[in-house]
Amino acid sequence: MRALKIKDFVEYEAYLRANDTELGKLVETLTINLSYFFRNLEFFFFLKDYVFPELKKKKADLVFWSAGCAQGEEPYSLAIIAAESRMLESVKIYGTDIDSRVLDVARHGVYSDIALQYIPEDLQKKYFKRVPGGRLIDSRLQERIRFLNSDLFAIPPFGPCDLIMCRNVLIYLGRDAQSIILRHFYDHLKADGYLAIGKVELLIGIPEVELFNTVSRVEHVYQKKEMSS
Repeated sequence: MRALKIKDFVEYEAYLRANDTELGKLVETLTINLSYFFRNLEFFFFLKDYVFPELKKKKADLVFWSAGCAQGEEPYSLAIIAAESRMLESVKIYGTDIDSRVLDVARHGVYSDIALQYIPEDLQKKYFKRVPGGRLIDSRLQERIRFLNSDLFAIPPFGPCDLIMCRNVLIYLGRDAQSIILRHFYDHLKADGYLAIGKVELLIGIPEVELFNTVSRVEHVYQKKEMSS
């Protein structure tokens, strides 16, 4: 509103409705895209040590979804852990976000040294190479990930998932919105599928939490319950 020299919300709403490009600018301004690889490193080791071995037992193609993936650090971190677990070839990863700008960064796959600061040195050497402008992610990982512009309130354009990660997104939403999204996640998980949310997210008092069993209270990892008919 300051940039447009608009002084009240009613006037801005009228401007928003009259200008097709303004909504995209508003979304880009409001979305929070701070992230980095292996955010909460111990969480990814928990996936590698406890969750991935269980998923590996399925002996089938696996689908992972990073919801609210920002610039792609989280889905690429998932791909690295899958590669280290010798599961990469059986995994398809989707990264979704409402901000098309950050998805362009994710598809390009070039990151600053700061974004890589928490990746163990041996994994940095193994999965990144120095290029003009930063570090380029290994093409083998890029091939396993598809980045899509998608709203969390919409049904995603891909099939049921074995793992859904939505970390540090729900905290910015109200209880009603959290309930809707958790229900979407439950409906989009395969039987015994896993859900991971952020460490700072406490979904106390939301009925949809009862749809999941707790796998790790520390890492906020849950597993879909099979509801009795």
